[in-house]
Amino acid sequence: MMVQKAVRDEVSEQFIEDKFFEKGNVGLKIRQVLITILAWIGFFLPFLLVLFPILFWHNWAIVFDVFDLAIRIFKIMDDFLYIALPIILIYLILLTFKNNRRYKKVLQKEITYDEETLEIRKEVVEAFMTERFGDKAFRQSQKFVSIPEEKNLSDTFIRDLYKDSGVDLK
Repeated sequence: MMVQKAVRDEVSEQFIEDKFFEKGNVGLKIRQVLITILAWIGFFLPFLLVLFPILFWHNWAIVFDVFDLAIRIFKIMDDFLYIALPIILIYLILLTFKNNRRYKKVLQKEITYDEETLEIRKEVVEAFMTERFGDKAFRQSQKFVSIPEEKNLSDTFIRDLYKDSGVDLK
C-alpha cells in the first residue's frame, strides 16, 4: 500500500484556517495576546488582593481586616448582581419577543428570496446533474451508485456554477 502525500491545497480545504496561526499578522497576534493577558489578570486580581495580605501578614489585625475587606467585596458584588441580573433577564426576554414577532410578521408572511433566481438556480443545477450523471429518471431509479473520484464535486463548485450562470450567491 502506497501512502499518498497531501498537497497543501487539499489540506487547506479540509481544515479551518486561523489568521492568528498564519505567518505574519503581527498586529493581530499582539492584540490577542494582550487581551488574553489582561483577561487573566482581571480574573486573578481579586483573589490576589484578598490573599496577598493573608500570606504576607505582619500582625493579626491586618488578617482580620482582610476578611472584612473580602466580605465588603462580596456584598458589593451581591448588590451588583441583584441589579444586573434582572436587567439582563428583561433585556433577553424583550429580544426574544422582538425576534418572535419579527418571525411571525415578516419571515412567515413575506417571501424572503427571489423566486425567479431560485428557478434559474434549480434549472442550472438540473442541467449540470443531467450532463454529468444522466437524466433525472435514470438517477432516481438507481438503488446503488458508485461515483468515480474524478466526478466528485469541489466544495465551491455549485457556488462557482451559480456565478458562471449569473445567479451567484450573495
